[in-house]
Amino acid sequence: MASGRKTQSQTRQASRTVIFSSFPTIKVIEPPKGSFSTRNDQWCLTYCSQNVSGRVHNKAPWCRSVCIRKVFSHEVRNIIQFKSHRDVGPDGKARYPLPKEGQPIHLPRYLGGKPTDDPEHDRKSASDTKYWDEGWYFWKTNSFLGVYTSISQMPKTLEEQVAQEATRKAKRQLWKDYQEFLRSGQPRTEENKWLGPIVPPNFGPDSASDSLLVHLPLESGPILEPIYHVLAPAKLALHLFRDNFTEGNYQKFGKRVWDKAWTGEPFTLASRACSFGYEQWKNKGKEDGDDKEKEA
Repeated sequence: MASGRKTQSQTRQASRTVIFSSFPTIKVIEPPKGSFSTRNDQWCLTYCSQNVSGRVHNKAPWCRSVCIRKVFSHEVRNIIQFKSHRDVGPDGKARYPLPKEGQPIHLPRYLGGKPTDDPEHDRKSASDTKYWDEGWYFWKTNSFLGVYTSISQMPKTLEEQVAQEATRKAKRQLWKDYQEFLRSGQPRTEENKWLGPIVPPNFGPDSASDSLLVHLPLESGPILEPIYHVLAPAKLALHLFRDNFTEGNYQKFGKRVWDKAWTGEPFTLASRACSFGYEQWKNKGKEDGDDKEKEA
């Protein structure tokens, strides 16, 4: 009986409710980070239009698109027990090259472009290669193919995007080689690779010329470089003015001018200048007459 009473008392104590259990509480939930993060890191604004003439002639729609994307550290750096990149540079960052529209050879100089001219072949050659880095990026395009490429790359990582771009580049080259083979008029033999009715697909032209990709903040060096050259003389003049003012040269010059003003030298100089100007004006008519007589 005692054991039974003890069990009942323990049950009653366990069933008692806590006084603060009915009070409202505040829960702080931290969203997941890394590959499981649900935060948006890319925003795009796209506008496209089409007309009847475009549909009749099967033309691509008129499109404009701008995007802003943030690249996190785990996308370009190795993180223990989370992400491991294959090709890592000496700075510890993965070497995923930017698309063609983000390379210096395709960027204007005021946005950090560094094209170099090849005088022998009269063309531009790439001086260096830019890779993806952590931070913010701005991208824009003026073509329908560029919009399609951007949307198709949204579900992919940087490594997958680079692999996809390499595949598209190889297929475009294959299509170009096939078109050159057709224009050459050569027969299909076992020596060439164009056998059978299957032809390579056409992926369309490259949209890099109509697109732009820059890392934020923008590199302002090329923008201010022409201004520095223009303002170089003014900068030198200000330095000279500062040095002369600090050494007291202007004060000495002003004192000398003030002392000279109380002497007769300024009056003598002014009178000589006026006399010389009057003589030149008086003899001007005589010299013109003599020149006319000589010509006659």
